[in-house]
Amino acid sequence: MIKEEWYEYYVYLEDLRQSGVTNMFGAAPYLQEEFDLSKKEAREILGNWMTNYEELLEKEIISRD
Repeated sequence: MIKEEWYEYYVYLEDLRQSGVTNMFGAAPYLQEEFDLSKKEAREILGNWMTNYEELLEKEIISRD
């Protein structure tokens, strides 16, 4: 389920993916540091982004520019 309150995180994760800085399986620490999240929160958000990636694209919450 996509969470509206996480839109900012979803966009950040897509930007990170496009940058090629890290494999997305290693993205949680970047999310943690950028938004001052706990390890658990960052992993939950990342997992949600991965699970719902196609839906996020379809709903234009993120885009592959």
